[in-house]
Amino acid sequence: MSSEPVAVAAIVESAGHGASEIGEIVKSYLRRLRFRDSVLIDRLAAECIERASRRVARHDSDELPRRAVEEAQRRLDQALARALGVNASREPAIVAGARAALLMGDIGVSADEFYLNSAVNPELAARLQARSPLAQPPEAPVAMPPQKLRFFLFKSV
Repeated sequence: MSSEPVAVAAIVESAGHGASEIGEIVKSYLRRLRFRDSVLIDRLAAECIERASRRVARHDSDELPRRAVEEAQRRLDQALARALGVNASREPAIVAGARAALLMGDIGVSADEFYLNSAVNPELAARLQARSPLAQPPEAPVAMPPQKLRFFLFKSV
């Protein structure tokens, strides 16, 4: 998938990938995602690296940091979706807007609060939605007229 954030590519391009270096890469990325609690950052980095290590081959040391950073991104997206009460895989635009609001705007909330929140939180959702970016010009769906399908070898309907 080519939808990985630009920051992921920039972080993973760093040279050398020892175990502690991968941990520092993931911790740095978690700080960029506005996680503040150092204990939570350490725990999340270890979990992300452990999960990523199950998804890559042993000899592919360049893939491990990228997968670990992707896992950190996925966990933030799931936390944001949980706080908003949406399904992250079915509503990726809403989650991406919430992530943008968290990262661009100063909403007075760190990512820690979203991650530690286990249920829908109307207060956090309202803060995110107030800072969510809006499409310019506003989206306006248009109805598409029915189209007749034509197939080469058999009759169309």
